[in-house]
Amino acid sequence: MKRNTFVAALLLFIVGCTPQQSDQLTQQQKDQIKKEVKAAADSMMAKFERFDADGSIEYYWDSPDFTKLNVDGSQNDFQTQKKSMNNVKWLTAVKVPTVSEKITVVTKDVAICVREAKLEMSLKSGDRLTCDPFAYTLVFKNIGGQWKVILSHESGIINTEKAGKK
Repeated sequence: MKRNTFVAALLLFIVGCTPQQSDQLTQQQKDQIKKEVKAAADSMMAKFERFDADGSIEYYWDSPDFTKLNVDGSQNDFQTQKKSMNNVKWLTAVKVPTVSEKITVVTKDVAICVREAKLEMSLKSGDRLTCDPFAYTLVFKNIGGQWKVILSHESGIINTEKAGKK
């Protein structure tokens, strides 16, 4: 009887210490998640560059828990970010070409996209704002079958080039 109890306890210990296969993602699953997250990030940035604020904001998580940390150190919640993206009257062009990218799959529902880019903005005044390098991190979560940004963080130093000066 003691032997059966010992064997049962040992088996329970081994099973409890063994990672469960359902939590492990295959390389194929990770690659698929990376592909989906990259497509979401690319689409979001393309819409931002076209001044499609409504299209771009769809990729952000509409929640009080959403946070965006801006390049100047300020923070936006979802509503502030939405207003900011719609307030582009002072811009004539925005380009954010990606230089490098790394996507890390954390779980089946969470992935981190880190990009180095160049930020180029043309103002109606004729001035240009640039940030090179411009780095940003997007933490995505799969919510209701859609990849949503739950946290965004930007880093860089913005340089201003006055109109007529080069």
